[in-house]
Amino acid sequence: MMNRIINDMKDSELINKDEDNGLSKNKSEEKMFTKPVRDGKIEYIEREVDRFNFDGFEVVRREWFSKANCPAITFKYGSVVLNVRAIRKLGKCSHILFLMNPEQKLLIVKPCKEDDKDSQQCSRVDKRGEVVPRMINCKGFTTKLYQNMKWRSDGTYKMLGTLFNIKDTNEKLFAFELINAEAYLRIAEPSADDPKRRIRVQMPEPEHWKENFGQSYEEYQNPIVKTFEGIPEGFVKITIPQFPFEKPMGASDEVESNKNEKETTEDGVK
Repeated sequence: MMNRIINDMKDSELINKDEDNGLSKNKSEEKMFTKPVRDGKIEYIEREVDRFNFDGFEVVRREWFSKANCPAITFKYGSVVLNVRAIRKLGKCSHILFLMNPEQKLLIVKPCKEDDKDSQQCSRVDKRGEVVPRMINCKGFTTKLYQNMKWRSDGTYKMLGTLFNIKDTNEKLFAFELINAEAYLRIAEPSADDPKRRIRVQMPEPEHWKENFGQSYEEYQNPIVKTFEGIPEGFVKITIPQFPFEKPMGASDEVESNKNEKETTEDGVK
């Protein structure tokens, strides 16, 4: 009787051992299937080449991605705001110069001193001691700009900036390509809680965006601005008058004043 019990126990141990081996084998197979490795290293394809041919490739424009942390400038008819990201990149500057190239459709924003001729205050210090954007009233400038660019007077236009570091003078400035401005409309949509509620609707993207994903890689390598000796070639300084201008036909009446400078976004735009 005792011998029979001992034999049954041995058979049970053998069965359990076989089951454990099966589980171990299955786990090993599963690991190899989900994580193919060789000599403990994950395998991938790698090739060494002398150079890569970028012919036919286009650099996808950044405007099609999130703009949450992008330096930008926003125009409304009668005002312009440089967002906080751009201001920080320019050393938290308080005053700037606008330089415009009408032929190349480029706008340069350059930090300057408060007392410099044509300087404009682009930021202020809030109650917490932080630098925040300040809206610049500029009906004269936006009237000319909107006419030149054939923009809608009731539209809001936003452009992303390219930062330039000038080694000779240790200066920084932003260049904005006006032809790549994204346009928005603010449409009235009152609600019971907010009778004056307005929503922002994006207008169709620029026509030249529809033809490609962006610049060719070769075009992408070309500098936007070639020289920074004083005023770049083809640019003129913009003087923003401080007196009111007549509003063109069809322009929106909603132009904020400096008395209402409560920025609700990083752009400083409500």
